[in-house]
Amino acid sequence: MRHIIETDRLVLRQLQDCDAARISEYGTDIDVARMTGSFPHPFPLLSAEFKIMDLRAQQRRGLAHPYVVTRKGDDELIGVSDLFKRNPDSLWEIGYWIGRPFWGHGYVTEACTALLREADIHLGPQDRIAGVFTDNLGSAQVLKKLGFEKSGPPDVYFSMARLAKAESQDYILRASS
Repeated sequence: MRHIIETDRLVLRQLQDCDAARISEYGTDIDVARMTGSFPHPFPLLSAEFKIMDLRAQQRRGLAHPYVVTRKGDDELIGVSDLFKRNPDSLWEIGYWIGRPFWGHGYVTEACTALLREADIHLGPQDRIAGVFTDNLGSAQVLKKLGFEKSGPPDVYFSMARLAKAESQDYILRASS
């Protein structure tokens, strides 16, 4: 997949070490952290640096394609959009988060649309999956806009920020034939 993906308003680029401070800043917001499975709360800088190293390691193994989401003309991270596999045999899963100051502007939908298009071109068209906590109505709405449909009944998934399991819903986006 390309190192830089551009949309009308956004640039998706590779992670850089300097992104750790923004990841820590936005990820420390409890309303951001609790909607992810992997963000602790608070999210100290060291944890953000480790997260970047882990994502890069997964990328080198061919199991992840993480992108920093920035606005055109401003290289500052506003969020992250990622395609990843939980194991080599699983489907590609899309994950994303965005800092609170950027909620409600359609940035996540725009970034994920571009990432899914890029994946179809470079990884081939195939089913994609996603999961959201059921109390994350905004994220569920993003998935619906992207064409995902619920897949099975709700289940539970651990959230580091909540320090507990929470009800989650799996989604699937069927490949176009």
